[in-house]
Parts: sequence; C-alpha cells; structure tokens
Amino acid sequence: MTKALFINGSSRKNKMTIVATALMCLFMTGCEREQTKPEGPEPIAPTFSVAEGRQVLFSPGNLQYCTVGSHTTVEGTASGIFRFAEHQYDYLGQANALVSDTNSGWIDLLTWGSSGWHVPPCSEKDGDYGIESLCGSEAYADWGIYNAIGDDAPGTWRTLTRDEWDYLVNRRAASTVDGTDSARYAEATVCGVKGLILLPDKFSRPASITPIANINRNNFTLSFSDNIYNAKEWALMEQAGTVFLPAAGFRGGTWLSTIGEGGSYWASTCNAARQAYALLFIDGLVNASAECTYEKDRGYGRSVRLVRDVSRY
Repeated sequence: MTKALFINGSSRKNKMTIVATALMCLFMTGCEREQTKPEGPEPIAPTFSVAEGRQVLFSPGNLQYCTVGSHTTVEGTASGIFRFAEHQYDYLGQANALVSDTNSGWIDLLTWGSSGWHVPPCSEKDGDYGIESLCGSEAYADWGIYNAIGDDAPGTWRTLTRDEWDYLVNRRAASTVDGTDSARYAEATVCGVKGLILLPDKFSRPASITPIANINRNNFTLSFSDNIYNAKEWALMEQAGTVFLPAAGFRGGTWLSTIGEGGSYWASTCNAARQAYALLFIDGLVNASAECTYEKDRGYGRSVRLVRDVSRY
C-alpha cells in the first residue's frame, strides 16, 4: 500500500503524523450539503452480487448510533438507538470527535464489532475486542444481526465479509456501461460529497446523465471530480439503482482523519487478534480487501454500510 490509510505505525502519535502528512493534512469536514431529500422518483431496490448466485440489497445510508433511548436486540432491550442516515450521501463528520458513552449526539464512525454484544457501541477499550469474527457463532457482534435498526428487527441486516466486498468491487459480472464491461464502481461527487458509486448488476444509465467516467479504474491520477451529480441528477442515478458510499473518513478515539476525503468501511472478517479488513478508498485508489494492520486496529472507528440478503427482502 502506498497511501496513508494503509500505513502501519508503532505509536499512535507517529500514525497520526504519517497519515496527516501523506494525505496533505486532510482534516477538513465534508462539504456543505443539502439536507432536504433530492427531488425525483423513489429509488428502486437494486441487487448486487457478492458471490456466485448470491445477491444483496444495500441499506439506504450509513449506520448511525446515539446513546439516548433504547432499542430491541436479540437478547432483549439495550440502551441507545441505531438508525440509517437519511440520504446515501450523509455522514456526521466532526460529530464523531465527541464520541463517549455519555455523549447524547449521533456518531457514524464505529469500532469493529461494536454491536453492543460484548463490545459497547462507544467502546475504545482494546480489551473488549477479543471476538474473532462477526459471523458464525459470533454473529451477534454484527450490528445488524444483533440489533433492531429503526423499525427493522434484529437479523434483517448484516455486514459484508472481506471476500464479498472483493467480489462486489472486483469480480462480479454486471452490465456494460459506457463501453466498460461489467461496470461495477467509479469515484464521484454527489450533492457536494465525495465518495464511491456502486453500480448494480443490471444498470442502464439515465439518458439525461452524462457518460460515467473511469469506471472500474484504480489509478492515482483519477479523482472524485471525474463524475459530479447534483440533487436532481443523483435522484435519477439512485432511481436506476446506484449506491453511494460517502468519504466519511475514520477516527482513532476522538481524533479524526480524511473526513470528506477518504472512505473506510468495515468488513466482518478479521485478519489478526486485534485487526480486521475494510473497504478503503481515496482519490484514485480503491481497495476492497484492505488489511487494516495498525496495532489494535479494531478500536478505530470506520463507516458501516449494511446489506440484506435478497431472500430476506
């Protein structure tokens, strides 16, 4: 790996310095964005293959958590509330710097496996992360498996595995779009927010939308400005089935990095006693099975975007 999100460091101070320097001090919040729902038709429910013969639907936005209130879990009732962001391009940015078990605000950069089963949603304690997976016998560590999210019962949603992220981004068969066979993803800016668009297995670009540039490309010369959509244009792309992952950054405790400039989305797969995999992207680089190898990496807060299996829909 050659960009700062993938660099190892022996101390937290050094890691902060390396990341900040390599990403040219990208500590800014995301661009101001329209908070009203974009005009246009309601989005369809597009399917995405994550393995041969297996498809999923994406949640309507990134996962968010607040300590106030209570919600249903597999085991009963727990404090706090989980919900999905109102829009696909929404993220909370600097609000995550206030994370604590007493903060009454919302956060959306969550530590690995912090569903409330063994690991509290706001935990920063490395000793809490002894679980080895978010699957199988430890599936309750998955936010969607353990918790009701909004009005959806526990078990409705789940987290993609490392192999599923890799298949989705790099290997699945999909539609031919603007001259690219099996068009799967492209970097873009939606309603002023940088991020990654994911094209469903079956996709037809709306006639009024300009051709999508640099599909399936992974090159440092590319950027989020290659494809820009305003609210009306995004409503059409969403109606056609496009999913958007905002570049919401990541955090270490209350320290934030790459907010509005890089995306970091957890996978359910671990790769060491205190490490796990994630989908990572920044300008011109997309890594669907990145090894998050910082020391005690599971305690870092990253975005969570859940899916539901098509058979459950």
